[in-house]
Amino acid sequence: MNLSQFNRRNLRYMSFNVCSTKAAFLFKVILIGAFICCSVTAMAQRRSHAALTYGGGGGGTNFDSGYGVTFGFGVDAPLGNLKDVYKAAPAYDLSVVRFLGDFTVGLNLGYHVYKPKDDVASAGDITIDGNADGTVTVDNGTTVFSNYKVYSAYASAVYNVDLSDDTRLYGGANIGLYVTHYAFAFTTDDGNYAVAELRDRNIYLAPRLGVIFALTENIGLSFDARYNFFAPTSNTQYESSGSFYTSMAGQVGLTYKF
Repeated sequence: MNLSQFNRRNLRYMSFNVCSTKAAFLFKVILIGAFICCSVTAMAQRRSHAALTYGGGGGGTNFDSGYGVTFGFGVDAPLGNLKDVYKAAPAYDLSVVRFLGDFTVGLNLGYHVYKPKDDVASAGDITIDGNADGTVTVDNGTTVFSNYKVYSAYASAVYNVDLSDDTRLYGGANIGLYVTHYAFAFTTDDGNYAVAELRDRNIYLAPRLGVIFALTENIGLSFDARYNFFAPTSNTQYESSGSFYTSMAGQVGLTYKF
């Protein structure tokens, strides 16, 4: 969504103040909680999990080969133009991972839904499954937004560094596809309203950094931060292939090794 397109001349862009700090607060909370949890767990666990090394470095034999499944839950906070309209959202990931010595690679599916901020005009009957049903009221000079759905499919690769027998630091990147789906309604020059519905394919890229530690010999718990970039691949009246959007995400993941 290119918010620079919303101006008085064409879309009579809505007016509101950017005053919410909820997204930044939620992201800080999840990161602080992650590192507190890691520290407490590392101090409490005195036995060695040398077999659970998550690949590379420590000479482990369990997580440096084979496959695993990871379920991730976190918070995705939009930045730039998107944060003017939308607030942070719960985010979900499901991954199949392959352990290759010092490296871990994966194939991933994800989903999250940004909802409009409380001070932004929104309406449940502007759906992204079709046109408005005719009952929505759009005040003159106001733009009304629906939810902003994001479906993701991407590959990931990280490099692992041992911090202790049962704790690892990792860094790497995601690359793949975002499919976004949203709608908005606005007043026209003749006093009526129009609805724009957009379904976009976006190139997706995200550097990521995290820490993972052992719960058992086959289960690992991770805390992950990533900076997401996504750019539409098509040109429309409201989108341009030269534009891109960003968000910050923090995530907790639970991995089971086969």
